Amino acid sequence: MSDSLESMNKNKGCDCGYQDRPCYKCKYNQVENCPPQLATDCIVVDSLVCSQKVYKVAELSVPIPTLGDIISIGPGGTITPLVTLTPDIRGVVNQITVVKNMVINTGYLPANITILGIETPLQINIPFQQETVCPGVCPEDTVTESPYKIESVVTQGIEALGVSVANILFKVILSTNLTVTRPVITKSSDLKVVQDVNDDRCERSDWYG
Repeated sequence: MSDSLESMNKNKGCDCGYQDRPCYKCKYNQVENCPPQLATDCIVVDSLVCSQKVYKVAELSVPIPTLGDIISIGPGGTITPLVTLTPDIRGVVNQITVVKNMVINTGYLPANITILGIETPLQINIPFQQETVCPGVCPEDTVTESPYKIESVVTQGIEALGVSVANILFKVILSTNLTVTRPVITKSSDLKVVQDVNDDRCERSDWYG
């Protein structure tokens, strides 16, 4: 009788209620604090293949007529009135392509053009491309980058010459730390499992919906 009451108390908070025979959920709850058992002493870890600081140059040349009639380029590339660039570092769009021994990064940096310190509706996307040589890198490796940092912003006037029109060259120097990793299988003789990274891994329904 005491064994039956004990079983009923254990099943009290489960779907099987006060049934004598516990359901799967009850059995799982009773052992959920036990660490999972591994079928092998091998583990998968990320092996470092390449890590280095890289600089990316985003640049775009914009013809003066595109920006309006009030802007002119004088001798020595002097821009009148003052034109500055405000990059939107949070809006960077990039794409990473990995080939053997090289990481190719392409994308663009959104920016706003300011005239005489006054914000204007003029916006541009400044493209960039960077090839980073990383010996040993292969296409299926994982590439991560740290948040971009703006190292410098350059606004350079280019005088008209012959049949060409005057331009303003916008250039932004970006820096980031590039890291390439590769999952590898390692073996440890004294491996101890602390816990599953997902404690709810086995908590799932037997139906899909």
